[in-house]
Amino acid sequence: MLAQQVAPYVFELIAVDTSEKMIAVLENRHIPNVIAVQGDILATDHRCEVDLPSGFDLIYASSVCGFLPDYEGAVLALARLLRSGGRFIQWDWRASDGNDFGLSENRIRNALQTAKFGSIRVGQAFSIETDEQTLPVLIGTGIA
Repeated sequence: MLAQQVAPYVFELIAVDTSEKMIAVLENRHIPNVIAVQGDILATDHRCEVDLPSGFDLIYASSVCGFLPDYEGAVLALARLLRSGGRFIQWDWRASDGNDFGLSENRIRNALQTAKFGSIRVGQAFSIETDEQTLPVLIGTGIA
């Protein structure tokens, strides 16, 4: 679980997920500086159980953006939650023929540029091998 790996390096980590199951798994880890929130950080009707602060130093999205119905809109919304100089990092599966999920490097780069991020970097970070296929993973980063 990525939150567990990041927590030792930050003062406070707010983990938001729409899945009650994922939040329960995180809460059961009892990480003192992690606040687990079940909700939708992108919802305009405030479907989050707590008010989230503005001015995040870092927002990371782990294997989620490629599944969003409005990826570009999500990047714009997340950019507004960052403080000036805050960082956005996403990792997602590379889109491939026949899959209904994933993103291309160009789509990630364009979304980050449209959201006015600076110091944009996009590229393949690693791949996950399965018996059936190789799944390339893209990372996109930008500074607000």
